[in-house]
Amino acid sequence: MLKHVRIREIPDATHQALKARAAAEGMSMSDYLRRLIEQDLKRPDWVSIRARQASMEPVELPVSTTRIIREERGENPIV
Repeated sequence: MLKHVRIREIPDATHQALKARAAAEGMSMSDYLRRLIEQDLKRPDWVSIRARQASMEPVELPVSTTRIIREERGENPIV
């Protein structure tokens, strides 16, 4: 079953930008906003990202990242 959602008090500049983007894509604003919401929901939320990160083992690099960056920049590496 489809539900209705109403967003109130959108700044005029935001409304105009959304309207222009929807028109540029040949979409109604409702279809454009629905697509944005669906795209956002496909991405993991921060709680899931943090939980996954916490469960990962630390990575030990053979060379320090500082040294790699300095070598790329052409600076003297730290020994």
